[in-house]
Amino acid sequence: MVRLPLAITALLCSGAAAQPPQPYRVAGAIAPSVLEKQEPQYSEEARLGKLQGAVLLSLVVGEDGQPRDLRVLKSLGMGLDENAVAAVSRWRFAPGTKDGLPVSVKSTIEVNFRLLPDPRAWHLDGAAFQVPQGATQPRLVQANYPPPSGLEMTGAVRLSFDVNEQGIPTNIHVESSSDPQWEDEVTALIREWRFQAAMKDGLPVAAHGSLDFGRGDTIGAPRKRM
Repeated sequence: MVRLPLAITALLCSGAAAQPPQPYRVAGAIAPSVLEKQEPQYSEEARLGKLQGAVLLSLVVGEDGQPRDLRVLKSLGMGLDENAVAAVSRWRFAPGTKDGLPVSVKSTIEVNFRLLPDPRAWHLDGAAFQVPQGATQPRLVQANYPPPSGLEMTGAVRLSFDVNEQGIPTNIHVESSSDPQWEDEVTALIREWRFQAAMKDGLPVAAHGSLDFGRGDTIGAPRKRM
């Protein structure tokens, strides 16, 4: 399987002091530093959907340099959150220090996933699903993107929709867009996608989802609210 390039950026943040045994938010001290990284893997679902972006994690770097208490602060979806947590849990750090002694420190790490999509074509910047309690998430199994066309142009569209028991998107609605010219194009695109439906107690159930589509460099691109 060909592995597409991805980039990883680690940001270790510090703040106000706390008292042991709680981890420090160290101010005026040496923050943890990364000694060894484990690259996260793309999920097949995210690769199929051309999903890219950043997963933001919070964690505690212990006195022994081991990461623990990892939580997702900013999600991407389609398995990338779980893959980011799995990778960072295997990272190793030089622990933070205060007064020359190692201490546990609360930190954040941003894990970036990049597929380097064609700037003339659509891709995903985020995916989220709401499912009944105890149900699995829908899983993307077919995502047909039209071939790149036209010039490099920036566009962004957020869609909400339901995935029915047959895995078909229904009730598609444009939540916001950077320009109305993109809305029909992206709506037509998602109608052709197919999912493995959410499952509960061995039976398919309907679920609600939202997708953020981007074209070109969409980081920070404005969306007009509907």
